[in-house]
Amino acid sequence: MDILANIQSFTESLPSALRFLGVVLAAFIPYIEGEGAAIVGIIAGMEPWLAIPVAILANVAIVVVIVLSFEKIRAAIINRRIAAGKTPKPASEKQQKVRRALDKYGVPGVSLLGPFLLPTHFTAAALTSFGITKGRVITWQAVAIVLYSTVFGMLFYGVLSVVA
Repeated sequence: MDILANIQSFTESLPSALRFLGVVLAAFIPYIEGEGAAIVGIIAGMEPWLAIPVAILANVAIVVVIVLSFEKIRAAIINRRIAAGKTPKPASEKQQKVRRALDKYGVPGVSLLGPFLLPTHFTAAALTSFGITKGRVITWQAVAIVLYSTVFGMLFYGVLSVVA
């Protein structure tokens, strides 16, 4: 636990704005996302009541940007293919994996199971590319982000409280 104490000591010497920014940036990174960013914030010495909401808001914000971007990209690609009279190209292996899960579990299931399969960033992009409405994708991704960030952040804080 000396490493953890050293990290906390170092980060506590930083201005709180830098700790805050670190949590935001961590939430933007696939595989770290809200869950990991909440833990990063707690390790950095932020209280969980601050670290978890910051991680959630940052992760939801990047997912919204991804969904809105992919919605526009999807529409442009479809319009270009229709204008050119081309047929759609086959789905990638990752897209097929998400599609199978979507067919089996629906948008809520994929969003809630997504963090165990692929990062939220990729799941949101894939769902949008399948033509799921942006509101539905954002809503269910936000539910998953809130759930997992809160659970993992609080579990980590609880374990840290017991160990420390």
